[in-house]
Amino acid sequence: MKLGAVNHIALTVSDMNRSEVFYNALLGFLGYQQEEKTEQLILWAGHNGVITISPANPESPNKNHDRYSVGLHHLAFSADHREQVNSLHQFLVERGVKILDPPAEYSYLPGYYAVYFLDPDGIKLELTHTPNWPPESS
Repeated sequence: MKLGAVNHIALTVSDMNRSEVFYNALLGFLGYQQEEKTEQLILWAGHNGVITISPANPESPNKNHDRYSVGLHHLAFSADHREQVNSLHQFLVERGVKILDPPAEYSYLPGYYAVYFLDPDGIKLELTHTPNWPPESS
């Protein structure tokens, strides 16, 4: 890995079984494979790193994710082309996943095309295709 590259992303979930089903489907679609599973951790590895889920602390007073509080706002995955964004959208709709914003072009960067959706705990996720991003280094 290169200095500064994301090594892994660790998410805390309220229901391991429900989240395992969700993330197996999503991450499988994105090319990740479940590599490890214990009562305290499920790990998926892919070409871009590792994603884990762990159970929330039942003693925590915070029971719901709020992306507008301090912490994670959303997690975005990259797509190679718009068709992958459209395919994931259809995949999610077929599974009854809450879609926040359907596939569309957004004004963040030229050609930015994305779908936004929620995981079972309300964590905002995104799949985006942005042509010519990141820029090639010279």
